[in-house]
Amino acid sequence: MLEFRKLVTLPGEVIDFETVFEENPLMRTGVPTKPGKVERLDYTTTVYGDQVFNKTAYVYLPFGYNPEDKEKKYNVLYFQHGNTCEPAMFAVGGNKPMFDMLFENSKIDPCIIVFITYYMNPMGDAEQRTFGGQAPAGDGQYESIPGLYYREVVEDIVPAVELKYNTYLTEGTDEAIKATRDHRCFAGYSRGSAMTWRMIHYDLEYFRWFCPMSCFCWGDEKAGTILSEEEAINYVTAGMRAHPELPFFIFASNGYKNDVVPMNTQMKYLTKAPGFSFGPDPEKNNIYFALSDFYHTDYLVPYYLWNSMKVVFKGI
Repeated sequence: MLEFRKLVTLPGEVIDFETVFEENPLMRTGVPTKPGKVERLDYTTTVYGDQVFNKTAYVYLPFGYNPEDKEKKYNVLYFQHGNTCEPAMFAVGGNKPMFDMLFENSKIDPCIIVFITYYMNPMGDAEQRTFGGQAPAGDGQYESIPGLYYREVVEDIVPAVELKYNTYLTEGTDEAIKATRDHRCFAGYSRGSAMTWRMIHYDLEYFRWFCPMSCFCWGDEKAGTILSEEEAINYVTAGMRAHPELPFFIFASNGYKNDVVPMNTQMKYLTKAPGFSFGPDPEKNNIYFALSDFYHTDYLVPYYLWNSMKVVFKGI
């Protein structure tokens, strides 16, 4: 049985600033009293060229969501899974109660969570995807498909979700999506975290909040490419330099020695780069880093979200 603990990582061989990570003991043992509802959402995308891809997302609606109550608007968090995974593993089955537990107390306001995928056909490609992850995907890691997933998210997924449900988006235009960025977060784990860094680079105009978990930024390069300090800073801050008027917040998280160590190294200099203010208060800061003692697995995503979602959407 997990015990509640607050982990404080003191200065060490990689990190030379303090980070705080809280573990929620109810994620595995608690029984939700306010369970949410999950709906399947099918959509199509044509951003990759002539071919039309039919894809599926899963939409988590928090307890109390009433489709008839148009006055009640919800913020939306888009979650991108890691290598070899698919969105249904988070939206249904044994993992769903862990997401229900995010909203069991007042620390996190109810929001819509959308489980999405860069894979083109995760159910049809299950065997190919599970053994190595090299199934057709749009995040730039599959040779024959251009890395335009960042466009799919904004052009196809966001309007499909936010025009159907009670959100702040009222029309699917580019201008309207930009105007509602304060109410939108992109989070991702492992390979999904690398995608989150790409979203910061390409889509800062459409999202205010970002939660990369357990993977560093390798830019537009192949998986695992270690960028130089200058390259990484330039890539991550490109959108910020292009739009200095836009507020943003990056809540990054990782395991310490048992996870993706290059992320720790990258965060050490990234958090101190010009334009960043390190700390957990979105009204004063714009970047934070939380370190757990977890090993690397997508199943621990709810624990990371427990930390980041207490900050995301605050102060808007």
